[in-house]
Amino acid sequence: MYKSLYSSHDRIYNFEELSFPVEGVEFELDDLGDNLGDRHNRRPYIAFNMVSSVDGKATTYEGKLTGLGSRPDRLLMKRLRSQFDAVLAGGTTLRQDAFIPTVPPELSAERQKNFAQPQPFGIVISNSGNLPSEHRFWDAGKDLRVVLVGEETTVESWLEEKAQIFRFPTKDHQIDLKQVLAVLFEKLGIKRLLVEGGPALNYSLISQGLADELFLTISPHIVGGVDNMTVIGGSGYGLGGNDLPSLQLRSLYHHESELFLRYQFQR
Repeated sequence: MYKSLYSSHDRIYNFEELSFPVEGVEFELDDLGDNLGDRHNRRPYIAFNMVSSVDGKATTYEGKLTGLGSRPDRLLMKRLRSQFDAVLAGGTTLRQDAFIPTVPPELSAERQKNFAQPQPFGIVISNSGNLPSEHRFWDAGKDLRVVLVGEETTVESWLEEKAQIFRFPTKDHQIDLKQVLAVLFEKLGIKRLLVEGGPALNYSLISQGLADELFLTISPHIVGGVDNMTVIGGSGYGLGGNDLPSLQLRSLYHHESELFLRYQFQR
């Protein structure tokens, strides 16, 4: 189970290891809405990829993760992206980070062995619809960019030119994530979905049992600060007071003082 790499950081998680299920995961919808006709549906297989400091912080200053990501971690991020149908992030992540889920040319050959589409969909979910118009995320074109918003969310006209827009029911001002996942699976053919935060989106998915794997890089730094975010958000005591989600360690790599952990969510 435990694997170590001391110098060959370019082979942390080789492509053979990243063979994710393609049949989806069966689950039951709470509400059918207008997009779906069957309460019993399938959703994509969902993995999270996050980096944190040793003290659990996912940001270092003003919502950014400057100083946490290393070259091996960035390489791992690109490799993971190359093995998914789509990469999902929240609106805050897009506003604060250079979220550009494009597979670089050096990974294209490996991707094409398992995927008909040379690039993954880049997907952003936003309750507010407040997204930056000036961002390299949009450069990939409308065919590869998807925005998920609530039924009543107002979006600016430029966004309709940059991305495919899907609307979903909301409850307590939050988009129905189960309907989102069912539509991504059924309408867009997304069987494998990589989630890259932020903490609020991570918490929403995990708290509803919509999680299969977690890739977590532990950066050898201490950050502190109550204003810095953690990998998982949530109000109050979060998932405390309930049955806490259990994870099984699938593998552990290290390069110098950085750890690369892969966990499976247990059901």
